[in-house]
Amino acid sequence: MKIILLGASGIIGREIDRALASQHEIMRAGRNGEVKVDYTDSTSVKAMFEQVGKFDALVAAVGGDSAFKPYDQLTAEDFNFGFQ
Repeated sequence: MKIILLGASGIIGREIDRALASQHEIMRAGRNGEVKVDYTDSTSVKAMFEQVGKFDALVAAVGGDSAFKPYDQLTAEDFNFGFQ
């Protein structure tokens, strides 16, 4: 699988990378990643998706507060709150 890993350079991101890299293609994304992105800026995120093209999964190992609700109840504002 081709996986975008946001926050690959962080503590949790490094462990996720280590667990997945032997069996999957990992696209490391973030300020220091091979794919540069500011996940707090929607224009930057859109550019990342355009750069990466098709992928199978996105794993976000970024810090900060998040809204904890069932997935089908999360709104765009909830996702943005977590990114901010």
